[in-house]
Amino acid sequence: MALLQNTPQGGTPQNKVEAKDTILALKEALKIQGDYNNLLKDSVRELEKSIKSYDKLGAKLSSINKTTINIKDVEKQIKENQINRFTTTQKLADLQEKLSDSQKRESDRYLGAINVRSKKEKELIEAQKNGNAAQVTLLSSAIQSIERQIELKSATLNIDQLSYAQAKKSDQLYEETEGRLKEQLVTEKKIGDSIGFTGKTFKLFADKLGLGADYYEDMVVKARQLELQNKKLSFGDKLGGLAKAAGGGIKEAFSDPLTLIPILGGAIGGLVSGLKSVFDYITGIQDKTVKFARAMNMSTEEARQLKMEFASVNVANGDLFVNTQKLVEAQTEMVGLLGVTNQISTQNLATNIKLKDIAGVEADTIASITESSIINGKSNESIVKSVFAQVKGLKQATGIQFENKQILKEASSLGGVLGLQFAKYPAQLTKSLLTVKAMGMELKQVDAMADSFLDFESSISKEFEAQLLTGKEINLAKARELFLDNDLAGAAAEINKQVGSTADFLKMNRIQQDAFAGAMGMSRDQMGDMLKKQEMLSILGAKDTDNAREQLKLGLAKYKNQKALSEAMGEENYQNLVNASLQEKIAGFIEKIKQSISDFVEKSGIIEKIEGFMNYLSKPENIRAAIMSIRDVFAQIVDIIASIAGGIVNVLDFFGAISDQKAASIQGFLGGAGDNIRSLGGDLSMTAATEKAGIGGGGGGTTQTAPSTKMGRPSGGTTTINFNANGKTLQTVVVDSVSQTPQEETSTGKIPTK
Repeated sequence: MALLQNTPQGGTPQNKVEAKDTILALKEALKIQGDYNNLLKDSVRELEKSIKSYDKLGAKLSSINKTTINIKDVEKQIKENQINRFTTTQKLADLQEKLSDSQKRESDRYLGAINVRSKKEKELIEAQKNGNAAQVTLLSSAIQSIERQIELKSATLNIDQLSYAQAKKSDQLYEETEGRLKEQLVTEKKIGDSIGFTGKTFKLFADKLGLGADYYEDMVVKARQLELQNKKLSFGDKLGGLAKAAGGGIKEAFSDPLTLIPILGGAIGGLVSGLKSVFDYITGIQDKTVKFARAMNMSTEEARQLKMEFASVNVANGDLFVNTQKLVEAQTEMVGLLGVTNQISTQNLATNIKLKDIAGVEADTIASITESSIINGKSNESIVKSVFAQVKGLKQATGIQFENKQILKEASSLGGVLGLQFAKYPAQLTKSLLTVKAMGMELKQVDAMADSFLDFESSISKEFEAQLLTGKEINLAKARELFLDNDLAGAAAEINKQVGSTADFLKMNRIQQDAFAGAMGMSRDQMGDMLKKQEMLSILGAKDTDNAREQLKLGLAKYKNQKALSEAMGEENYQNLVNASLQEKIAGFIEKIKQSISDFVEKSGIIEKIEGFMNYLSKPENIRAAIMSIRDVFAQIVDIIASIAGGIVNVLDFFGAISDQKAASIQGFLGGAGDNIRSLGGDLSMTAATEKAGIGGGGGGTTQTAPSTKMGRPSGGTTTINFNANGKTLQTVVVDSVSQTPQEETSTGKIPTK
């Protein structure tokens, strides 16, 4: 209000501006104050959060699983607590240096009030549990009074003081927490020692087979009870608990046999699961071999033989990163990239693995190097080293160090005639590429410029035009000659000599720049890019930047006249490229061991045995025979059940429990059940056996008359079932165990016999 009263009523423009600035400043101050208040609230909340977390620790430790050993869980909590405390301790140390002694005392008084409130709150909870109304009222009033004091104290503290209080309390709580957790850890270890080997064995059985879980839990609980009395489990305690668990288990098994199923199922399931894992492992090896055979246009046996060659390399070479499966993958990858299935030498495959897995060289680059190796007869490693030797030679001559992997990619990815030159003479091509790059150009770009220079009429015309417009002496005859001889590096050097410096080019006007660049086979922008890159490289490589361009020219001349560089010069760069980290070496070692085991399994011959068995089963006639056998056994079981059910129906019919019509309907259904199953797939199974036994529709057997029945059955190897009532045979059921083909129902009750 005072601000408004001091502002003139008329309000000159200057006064209005000042008033607006003042209002904006007030708003900003209020905003800052709001942010400051929020920070204060955050500090208070963090302090209360720390106290509550500690209060919950007791409940957490009380609710710890009493039926098992919790060493790992407690150790994990201790580690987490130590990490949190370390951060808090560092923060506290910083704040202690920042605050004065009086400020720290104010924070300590504030923290003391917080501690008193926390103590009173616990007393209040206890009074509420005991139902002490008077004590509850007294403590509630005391807590309200303390909270007012805390609020007044916090209002006088700044953010750093509140943070100091929070950090100090947190550090204290973390220390107490660690102490309590370590006490619990000691207890858990004592319990572990108390149950001993017996308890640990039953823990293993309980986890893996579902056996002895109750016994293990009872043992742990008993050990905890004795620990409170400073005692340990005796051998008698363990033996008694085991007898009790066994007796209870036997009693439960006799009263409810189904309780045995989880135990047996756990044991059998564990065995089956283990066997399945082994079988899956073996078939997984065979699956990879079959897929390798497909990729190589080979038979499975041929692919296995090639894999065994790779396996011999795996064992003999002692290289962490080269194993059978990686050799297979490298060979398969080259098949896809080169389009041929011929085997690549294991030496080249091993180099390819390192370049890809360790150095991260792209597959296309590796394929181009492999092509070059096939054409010129040098190994992939030799080609890579010769490329790197040129990179090192350029550095020695000019001071410019290009990135090895990038140069390898650029050189190997060149197409057409340049690609052919790399395939035949990788070192020479790389030297030309590096020379041109050092001048700020690319080899492909220079190769494309040749067409412009070798169009003699047009090139000479542009040359004269550039001379006329710029007044510079230009002579490109030598450049044309070098282009004609396919000496791209020499042509680039000749052009570079004619171009001059960056300063000279920038002094020209636009038309002059266009004409001058055109005479050199470039656009104005291309020449600008070339000069910029050349200047950067010359400065990077120069020892004295004042005459960097001149030093670059001298260095390139020296590089050009260098004798053939040996591959040994590239050895260091190559080793640096394929140098593996410790983590990569450990992973490579583990992978090599695993793959070696797979090689031993495949070499053992077990896979061929499994393949032979599965090939036998895969034949159509064998599949059909297996399915037919299962079908006929199932039909026989149905016949037996139907025969028994038919006898029961006849008994019910005899006593009048069901009508004759109903009985006949049921008998008709039961009589055809087995035949319906056998009709699936045609009547081609066991025909020879049926004919030999003289059974079936053609008969070959005789019949005898029996008492009236509604259901007949075939002869052969038979099972006879009689249903009697009051000493009389009501029904005789005969089941054939050879043909499983029931005789048609007869109302005469005739039963076939041999």
